[in-house]
Amino acid sequence: MSFRLFSISSMYQGSIDSFYNKHPETDRIPYKDHLALLLEETTEFAGSYVRNFRKLEIDADCLIANDNRLQLKWAREKGIDGEKKAEILFDQVKSFSPDILLIENLSVVSSGLLQHFRQHVKSIRLIAANHCSPFNSKVLDSLKEVDFVFTCTPGIKANIESKGKKAYLVYHGFDADLLQRIDYDCVSSPNGFIFSGSLISGGDFHTQRIRLIEQILKENIPIDLYVNLENKFRIRAKQAIYLFSAFLKKIKMEEHFNRYQFLQYGKTWVDSYSYLLLKHKKPPVFGIDMFKLFNRSKIVLNFHIGVAGDYAGNMRMFEVTGVGSCLLTDNKKNINDLFIPGSEVVTYDNPDDCIEKAKWLLNHEDERKKIALAGHQRTLKFHTVENRCRTIIDILEEVLNHSPR
Repeated sequence: MSFRLFSISSMYQGSIDSFYNKHPETDRIPYKDHLALLLEETTEFAGSYVRNFRKLEIDADCLIANDNRLQLKWAREKGIDGEKKAEILFDQVKSFSPDILLIENLSVVSSGLLQHFRQHVKSIRLIAANHCSPFNSKVLDSLKEVDFVFTCTPGIKANIESKGKKAYLVYHGFDADLLQRIDYDCVSSPNGFIFSGSLISGGDFHTQRIRLIEQILKENIPIDLYVNLENKFRIRAKQAIYLFSAFLKKIKMEEHFNRYQFLQYGKTWVDSYSYLLLKHKKPPVFGIDMFKLFNRSKIVLNFHIGVAGDYAGNMRMFEVTGVGSCLLTDNKKNINDLFIPGSEVVTYDNPDDCIEKAKWLLNHEDERKKIALAGHQRTLKFHTVENRCRTIIDILEEVLNHSPR
């Protein structure tokens, strides 16, 4: 069965900014060429999956909803008011006439827009979503309007299904084509122990991750931190929201927590970053530069966000092993479904265990290399984006076969 697949995607702002810093010439090229260049160069979900779907002979395309330059260029070429963002999204989807509309980020579409797609884009047979992050009221509202969801851990799958929506487990994967772009070398690792990612406090985000890293620093273990941090004004705002939320609770007005999205930040106290963490931070890296950093590092620390619960499956696991570095990751119930702990990755149960195993890896180079190579081989055999796309295609074909035309 053949079908046309169109994705509404988004990208990390850091990746978008990095792309435009490298390609100022995009202002002078048409939308079609502009998007093609972005998808070819990006290492993010949108580019990797579109490229691999096409490799598997699926007619696939996408838009990047939060790339304002690109979206405004589409609007100018089509004579649409650039302020009408929903109209731009609708026109892009309608012009492709997809059989399947895949929403890769539910936060960028409203439930009303999804209803509009279904009513007025007559080619659409299914609307699916990909969701593997914390829920908020907007996401939950949009979730009602999709037919089913792809998600990346068993725990989130169970959570989605508890809300009455069908969900399919499809783990993240590694885009093996990236190895050609990073000068892959499984032997040379000039960097030692690193962490790369975001450290955002509050809610189901990175509070525990921050505490782990600060404990590692207190033990004087050398770790380089390539991190995205919140500015001090945003942290102070969260602290103020917490105090306001505590006041609402005191006067018996807790029902407002769910009514106003910003109050979700007030459920837990948010600490400021420690001096020790700020002292060791380096600028964050994105895109191909991030993969090059992983490839040239001996050990990469991973820690799942709170919404993952007891289950592993974030992208970092496959990115790190995919480029041949040794993954040190938090232990989860399903880790054996993905890797063999101690042979292909190293797992830890708590901060003390993490510190002990980091020291062991730094002091046992031959064993570290064997684990890194075995993890790399496992990922290239089982955990590639191409394999994930094959799984998604099988699911979509099965659903289409049982859906009325």
